[in-house]
Amino acid sequence: MLSLLAATATGPQTHLTISPCRIGEHQQFDVASCDIEFKNDGDKPITISKGEAALPWDMVEKGAVVPAHGTSYIKATVDLRDSVGFVKRSFRFATSEPGQLAVRGASVHAFVSTVLDQVAPKIDFEAVKLSGPMPTKSISLSSREVADFRILSITEKPAYVDARVGDDGRTVYATLRKDAPWGLQHEKIKLRTNVPQQPQAWISVDVNVIGDVAPSGNPFSFGLMRTNANNEFLLRLTSESGKDFKVATAKLDGIKGRVDVTACVVASPGCRMLRIQVANDQQRGRLQGTLLVELPEFHRTLPIEVVGMLLPPDYVVHDFEKDLEKSGQAASITTASPSTGAPAGIDLKQAIKQQVHRNDSPPPAGDGPLLKWSVANEGTVYAYIIYRSDSESGPFVRVNKELIRAADDEGNAFGTYQYRDNSAVPGRTYWYQIGTVKGTGEKAPLSGAQKVVAK
Repeated sequence: MLSLLAATATGPQTHLTISPCRIGEHQQFDVASCDIEFKNDGDKPITISKGEAALPWDMVEKGAVVPAHGTSYIKATVDLRDSVGFVKRSFRFATSEPGQLAVRGASVHAFVSTVLDQVAPKIDFEAVKLSGPMPTKSISLSSREVADFRILSITEKPAYVDARVGDDGRTVYATLRKDAPWGLQHEKIKLRTNVPQQPQAWISVDVNVIGDVAPSGNPFSFGLMRTNANNEFLLRLTSESGKDFKVATAKLDGIKGRVDVTACVVASPGCRMLRIQVANDQQRGRLQGTLLVELPEFHRTLPIEVVGMLLPPDYVVHDFEKDLEKSGQAASITTASPSTGAPAGIDLKQAIKQQVHRNDSPPPAGDGPLLKWSVANEGTVYAYIIYRSDSESGPFVRVNKELIRAADDEGNAFGTYQYRDNSAVPGRTYWYQIGTVKGTGEKAPLSGAQKVVAK
């Protein structure tokens, strides 16, 4: 992964402080609002205007006036859709401060959970030639949050995909159609579920459709570019049948630059070369766009995704390897004998919010089984989930309604926890498991099944 170390720059003094807006924990497909705070420590009012969300499905009020030495708020609304894990949504505004940049930024932060075990379900057809057989792919969804999770129906799908729900109510089958558009396609199959707190689930559908004319790479990467260099690239287009073809136009969308169509180095009827010149007078940082190639004989425009990084000559770049998962995570569950029983049954939506304590605190109140666990090196862990089953082989279903947040001590080196399950029925035998939720929203087991007899 490429990370950038930004140079320190000194700009005009600002009297306006914009604070991030934090909306806490939410479920997928929630719509949430919060007030972005604008604080003015100057002697003159500041006008905030032209409020705009980075994503078309988010909204923000257009503006406000921040009085001298005062504070104003602008409401932002985010549609979380199928986001998961830590989420940051961006907004921008114009301000009336003299000497300031025309645009100031603001952000809304959230942590988004999903009832699905699969954090980002996807059907990837990969590269498919339309001249060959059309593939069928499937994916099975599951949930340890809801014991009887089911897919009720398909509410939306790509026009070029035939899709159905299997008899088990959890598996989706998708078949690519011959009329699929050429190039890389990224769309969604949208589902209706039987889960009140998350009535939707989306499956990403990715495919690289190879038609009669195909590029040598899709997506095509420019790599790292410098603004003092001649950033020129060659991309080959080839006819699958070997027949000649014409390119009417070729242009970049989302990236400034020029595209010329030339003959291949070894001229042949079924080959064209695109010479791409990336302009240096555009935004620095990551560039992402689409190269649109018009093919008049096929009545199609072939989209080719293009990406790259454009930096000044003296910009320092560091490559960082992905942090290795630290070993040594350990969890153990012990139980304390309860003296009396508790109401039977677990309903996730109606579950009583349980109290969680660190091991150096008194145990949580109640008479249910007391679970204790400790975790070393929990830097990637956001929270914990308690699962319970009537048998060692499962199925295990979530017990705690609220996520149990990981310790927020500096370094996140070690955390110890206690949780009491007051919904356990006296005399019954249960098996418990502890699971983790990472900052990405990914779920993973922390412990094996542990047998407990509620007393």
